[in-house]
Amino acid sequence: MANYTWKMTALASFAVVTMHGSALAQDKIQYPVDSSTMIMQSSPGSGGDLFMRAVAEVASRYIDANFVVENVTGGSGAKAMALLGKSEGDGGMLMGVSPTYINTSILSKPPVGYDDLQPIARLFLDSVILVVRYDSPYKTLTDLIADAKKHPNQVKVAVGEPGGLETQTMIELMHKTGTKLTVISHDGGGDALLGVLNGTAAMAIGEAAELKGQLDAKQIRPIASYSEERVVGFPDLPTAREQGIDMVVQKFRGIIGPKDTSPEVIKAWEEAIPKMLKDPVFKKWYEDGSLIPAFQKHEDFAAFIDNFGKQQREFFIANKLIKN
Repeated sequence: MANYTWKMTALASFAVVTMHGSALAQDKIQYPVDSSTMIMQSSPGSGGDLFMRAVAEVASRYIDANFVVENVTGGSGAKAMALLGKSEGDGGMLMGVSPTYINTSILSKPPVGYDDLQPIARLFLDSVILVVRYDSPYKTLTDLIADAKKHPNQVKVAVGEPGGLETQTMIELMHKTGTKLTVISHDGGGDALLGVLNGTAAMAIGEAAELKGQLDAKQIRPIASYSEERVVGFPDLPTAREQGIDMVVQKFRGIIGPKDTSPEVIKAWEEAIPKMLKDPVFKKWYEDGSLIPAFQKHEDFAAFIDNFGKQQREFFIANKLIKN
């Protein structure tokens, strides 16, 4: 009798779980395809890669599709944009983006640029942090700048893709401080960080999410942030402005698709993202990474990208990186 009772209880529990799972499946937002590949132009371990993998995981809980991530490196995003541009607009392929894809479009003029693709939604703004190796003699950003002034081109800085916001940030830093730094480009923030850890670069620029492991292990040490205010989670880290360098840099994180992305795909993401941002597991992840929720629907994100592209073009012209 006891065995029978246990079996009935187990079956009842299984039925409840099954019914609950079915209810969750029914509650999921409809999507045109069963599976979607989310491509990322940077290498595994970079801030963009971590962002895309976290988004793919949580999206699968709210949208009725399976999302997987594929790293498509090369040409600072040009290869990934070309692949996305050839895909169907049914949501089967999307791309996670930051300012890199706009900068690459302007600087390199690849066959498929940012204006050939469709902004879908923005999720976050990302605070940029400057780090050195834990045993570095540089205690502050002003220490590094002072040394760079004494030794032009001898202080090496590691950045991600050549077209990334990190490279632009270093160009602006050199102009504002009158220094000459040697900027070393990599396939992503993860690779750039290795340059600091192995001693080939004195400083790297990245986001808290990709730096967290090394920060916690005290392999690297932050010396400044490029934020308006001190970054959440880093109350003792002074901003560049607090150190006398008037610079604020914020990196956006969003999702784009092919130019002909269907309204059904856009609607699904617009409906899902607010739910995703409230998801406890996802929320802990982005708060631990000091990401700032900054959701924009398709129309607002498209206007944001258009304006950002114009600002970047003006910056590159002013700094004689491209011709007017």
